[in-house]
Amino acid sequence: MKRRSLILAAAAAIALAPMARAQDSGTLQQVKASGELRIGVASAEPWFFKDPMTETWTGVGVAMGERMAEELGVKMVPVETSWANAVAGLQANQFDIMFVLDPTEERKKAIDFPENPLFYYAMGALVSDKSEAATWADLDTAGTRIGVTLGTSLDRNVTEMMTSAEISRFSSNDEAIAAFASGRVDAVVQFHPALVVQYSRLKLGKVLLPTPVNPVATSAGMRKEADPAFKDWVNGTFGALYAAGVPDELFGAYLKGKNIDPADIPGLEKEAW
Repeated sequence: MKRRSLILAAAAAIALAPMARAQDSGTLQQVKASGELRIGVASAEPWFFKDPMTETWTGVGVAMGERMAEELGVKMVPVETSWANAVAGLQANQFDIMFVLDPTEERKKAIDFPENPLFYYAMGALVSDKSEAATWADLDTAGTRIGVTLGTSLDRNVTEMMTSAEISRFSSNDEAIAAFASGRVDAVVQFHPALVVQYSRLKLGKVLLPTPVNPVATSAGMRKEADPAFKDWVNGTFGALYAAGVPDELFGAYLKGKNIDPADIPGLEKEAW
């Protein structure tokens, strides 16, 4: 029994080691010491995309991670997670930051966010090309099946908005789109940049920005810690990159890589909408 207790204690110490390191030093110090900026990645184009053949991650979030890692003179390392587990992953020090994570009040209780936004997007819906819906109220009708991605801010928003429609939750954006393609849901609600990419691959239905259209500021989550150095650095960097149009530039480059012309697509700067 004594030996078993020692083994269990050792296992617990190993499991808690990442959290202990985060408590011993701030994230910025940890990143510089390790030479790595670890970013959480979860399947959702155009933010994060994993090539099934090479298992290489690309996307706007990955490109942003590379840009910020370059600023620090370190290597960017993607760490796979899910949207539902992103907060827990940050708390457990599995990665240092996760981009395109909306600063909801619930998340703010558990993790930290910079004051400056990363960029902006709007809620959209992929609907049948025969749909006459123009507003969110038009979609919130009995018998209408709405698909959303579990654990996202859209999940929360749709749940609050939709009182009559039937809501189905999926583990990823791709699964929600597959449900639309197979006729298991009548509409999929995602942010407009993601829907543009999904539609370009699917060639089915149409992308709708139901009214009222409201810009949504997205951000990046990080651990809560006493040392504000990392949060302050991220905040300043976000402000400078947004002012220079970098997020929109990265979005446009990703669309071109998918053979999508970004000219007529709303970008990530609300001032240009």
